[in-house]
Amino acid sequence: MNHNPSTTIEIDSFPGRKHFRWFLDYDDPTYGMTVEMNLTKFYSFVKKRKLSTYLSLIYLVTCALNQIKEFRYRYQDGEILLFEKIDPAFTIMTNQGLFDNVDIVDLGAGFKDYLTRAQKAVDDIKLGVGLSNPQIDDRVDQYYFTCLPWISFKALTQPMTNNEFAFIPRIAWDKFVIDEDKKVICNFNIIVHHALIDGYPLSQGFIAIQDALNNPERYFVN
Repeated sequence: MNHNPSTTIEIDSFPGRKHFRWFLDYDDPTYGMTVEMNLTKFYSFVKKRKLSTYLSLIYLVTCALNQIKEFRYRYQDGEILLFEKIDPAFTIMTNQGLFDNVDIVDLGAGFKDYLTRAQKAVDDIKLGVGLSNPQIDDRVDQYYFTCLPWISFKALTQPMTNNEFAFIPRIAWDKFVIDEDKKVICNFNIIVHHALIDGYPLSQGFIAIQDALNNPERYFVN
């Protein structure tokens, strides 16, 4: 069940209806890009304040992507929906060495509120008590996050569904690397559905993320 308010957009009046209909019939309508990002200012900011790097980065990227209207489009029950905001869902490594998903945390009333609830959810998930439960996907008003902090990658594919959940953008990043200029860099991969997000808004998403990384104080003020 979706948690956030949305507006229904008639397909016949949707500005991108030509390509929406075209890509909707593709066997594989998703695509992605991998872009190197500079995390130097963000990394210094969260380390000085002893904040969770992973949870802080998820929050920042979610806020940045929500600035791009196309990232808030979803397709469900034959209708295009434009959500007012999108919340994060993300993977966590459990104490059993297997990953599980945190999908119950929303942006809340700001960063401190989000961080408190996200950390509680992470602590619970790490115990591994949910690994015996079935995986249930019931929301499309989310971004899916994961990371591979052990390796660097140049490209990435992800398992994709053949239903409404294929319209959920997938965001992943690799390990942080400090280069010879003392910059903290990593590779960001974003996979989207081409029926709703083409190359221009996808590029805008990366630009918005980099701007947020350069100005973390805008997002962590409360």
